[in-house]
Amino acid sequence: MHILPSTYQNPIYPYKRSSDQDAIHPKHHPVVIVGAGPVGLTAALDLANRGIPCVVLGKGKTVSIGSRAICFAKKTLEIVHRLDRPTAERMLRKGVTWHKGKVFYQQDPVYEFDLLPESGHKAPAFINLQQYYFEEYLVDAVTAHPLIDLRWQNELVDSRQVGEEVELTVKTPEGDYELKVDYLLACDGVKSPTRERMGIPFEGETFEENFLIADITMQSDFPTERWFWFDPPFNKGYSALLHKQPDGVWRIDLQLGWDIDKEKELDPKRIKDRLRQMLGDAVQFELEWTSIYQFRCMRIHEFIHGRVIFLGDSAHLVSPFGARGANGGVQDADNLSWKLAYVIKGLAPISLLTTYQTERSPATDENIYHSTNATDFITPKSDISTLFRNATLALAKHHPPAQKWVNSGRLSDAYRYIHSPLTTPDQDAETWKTELQPGDSIKDVPLTLHATPIQLLEALGNDFSLVIYHHRADSLSAFMADYSPPKEDLVEVIAICGEEEGMLMDAEGLFAHRYGAEDGTWYLVRPDHYIAARGRDFASNDIETALLRAFGQVDAPGSNPPTTAPFTRYPQDQRYKMLLEAHQGLSKEESEMLNAKLILLMMEEVDLAGVLGKVEK
Repeated sequence: MHILPSTYQNPIYPYKRSSDQDAIHPKHHPVVIVGAGPVGLTAALDLANRGIPCVVLGKGKTVSIGSRAICFAKKTLEIVHRLDRPTAERMLRKGVTWHKGKVFYQQDPVYEFDLLPESGHKAPAFINLQQYYFEEYLVDAVTAHPLIDLRWQNELVDSRQVGEEVELTVKTPEGDYELKVDYLLACDGVKSPTRERMGIPFEGETFEENFLIADITMQSDFPTERWFWFDPPFNKGYSALLHKQPDGVWRIDLQLGWDIDKEKELDPKRIKDRLRQMLGDAVQFELEWTSIYQFRCMRIHEFIHGRVIFLGDSAHLVSPFGARGANGGVQDADNLSWKLAYVIKGLAPISLLTTYQTERSPATDENIYHSTNATDFITPKSDISTLFRNATLALAKHHPPAQKWVNSGRLSDAYRYIHSPLTTPDQDAETWKTELQPGDSIKDVPLTLHATPIQLLEALGNDFSLVIYHHRADSLSAFMADYSPPKEDLVEVIAICGEEEGMLMDAEGLFAHRYGAEDGTWYLVRPDHYIAARGRDFASNDIETALLRAFGQVDAPGSNPPTTAPFTRYPQDQRYKMLLEAHQGLSKEESEMLNAKLILLMMEEVDLAGVLGKVEK
């Protein structure tokens, strides 16, 4: 049996008859979104804010049942802030903010980490917030928007592409009706009926492991951190995860193994017995929500199929460790919406839409890569992989370099579009004294406007922003007076002054520091708040070329994208995987011989005596 939440009452949204159901001929809409979850609602808000009317079809009549996704990353919070500031503020007020985590091996702490060590950001590294709250807040914002028609108990049961339109059949409690749309956004989840109807294969890997989610209510002095255990005494041989949520709710994930009886494991008494082993008999708790899940890493090959575009779980699925599912889906919507709006309005060529695939496909591969590596580390499948995993954890306790090999889930971060055809690479990369580069998501900084604090995140526009920097206000004013960008209605010039009052001021010097800004520095920022290009002086030709390229004008000068790897892999993960693969198929004696050879070869590269003196035997 599944336990249902007691601290949250699901709202019931009524079915309302649409005027489209009474139309003699099928009504036409520019965009219909199937799926009223976080991804579909985010896409609807983004499109509507850009003047594109949307219809959202929700099969059910409420938000998600159970907490489901609970970790929302900094980039997601920044996206929501751009779309609807009151919604972002509700999330921050309700959510549990955290940025630190601890990793344990058996009962001993191994190390801790900080996901946002620097100050001056509007959004925290993460908040924990039950998915039903996130959806409810989005529903409120969507319902209030005049350009969005959210239709509950409207189930899409058929879709057919005819020419440059998609014909839809929608089922309601009062019967079916037909629609015609320019674009259908499929945000209908991991079991996506849209994907199934179109016969698009969902390919990937299912991992032979089961995990129990147990949300409980309890009063506890556990800190607001992410705690992850490998082989703890209360779940011997497996793993465990502890997170704090709002309303006095705590998320506990317990690895159960592969060959289990799911109904038996979901028995409340059995779950409570497991949790008492973890929490002790003195801790009073109640079950709030329970579920069992398996790791799956799946995707479709192409996200765009004519006028049907897939986002979120309908396009890809990853394991929950790393919080890459809902966060990745929201970033899909963030990437697609401005492009689709520009194409529908005739402001950009239709080829701009292809860059949704170009940019989000490698982002999906990155999420699957990290998710798969985390799964392999958390759930080793052979004696030798268990040996290396446990040796890594034992080393990490006393040797900080070994901590980078530990993988309890590489936590979600903004994907970097540094290899995108929309990104203009630096011509003088070595002169930039900053980790930021074109293709990165912006880094927020505090500024002031007429002595009033304001964040860079709040100052950027909803279209393109040209951010220019100079310590003198008169130099900035002179450039702004002379410069007239192409696509002027879609580019807002934002001047940041280093020392003088009267305009946006970098009072703390953090913009200059984080962006490597000197007098004359400019950054071209995309509508989704990614850096499209930058330069060292106010050179109009360079800015215009970069802007045309960011609009998908691939015939602009210098528009050939770099040909390096589509996403960054952690070298330590690559080496660890290579080591495990070298042992595959070997007997115990052969594995021992291979390890002995590796040790002998490495004796020339390391101070063996020093290392042996520090390693626990």
